[in-house]
Amino acid sequence: MPIFEVFGSSDPLGLWDTTPQTASFSVGEENTPETNEPVYRVNLSDNIEVSNSALAENLASFDRMKAALEQVPIQLNGLVRRVQEKQPKAASGVSFSLADLQPEPGLEGELLSLLAITDSVALSGTGPEGVSFGLLAEASDVLGHAKEKFESLLEQVNREVLQFAWVEMRMADQLIARTKMGWSTSYTIWINEISAEQMFLHKRSLKVVSLTRNLKLRLLLTVAVGAVKMAPLMVTPGGTALAVPAVYGYVKKILENVKQLRSI
Repeated sequence: MPIFEVFGSSDPLGLWDTTPQTASFSVGEENTPETNEPVYRVNLSDNIEVSNSALAENLASFDRMKAALEQVPIQLNGLVRRVQEKQPKAASGVSFSLADLQPEPGLEGELLSLLAITDSVALSGTGPEGVSFGLLAEASDVLGHAKEKFESLLEQVNREVLQFAWVEMRMADQLIARTKMGWSTSYTIWINEISAEQMFLHKRSLKVVSLTRNLKLRLLLTVAVGAVKMAPLMVTPGGTALAVPAVYGYVKKILENVKQLRSI
């Protein structure tokens, strides 16, 4: 079974198995010391057809996720419009409560509930009226986890924009090629004997890594834009920054739904 793993980085997209520590590798008898740059390792079957199929499915996942992220701003625009149509505006925004937001279904309803709790806690240090302590604690855990994950994504994108990444392709655990990949240039080390099919597989592996890095950046920008869109629904000054964890959690659940549909 093909294995996609990354060392020294994380994967908010859920397409790679992640290992936080750095990786070391070797070419032939020559050992290469550990590297602090991310190492993306694609371990494929020695069956060319199976490997091509695995890479094609992985590449198709990026198309689905990209399409889902492109819809997020449209969905949030619609959500903001519906909320503003239902509720009277306060001087500095829209005053809303959990009771008012319950009719909104699905992930959008969850997003509005978390925003309402965030807004109320920021204003008064307590949750909205009628929210139990247990629900408030649960929401705090969800928001805290989302905030931590978003900050990790931000740090990761900042680091990877400035650095290159290593990409390894193996077939049945045998090293076939390794590439030092930057944003504009790359350098590849091949084994002595390599077939045209193996070369094609490695080029597709490089495309998977390139799309991974691009989609991380798109995820970051989607959350940032989404937080700006949701800020007018919050009374608290600085609503954009406060909205980021809730919006990040919302976007992540959309991507998880995309993955579940793929598995079905």
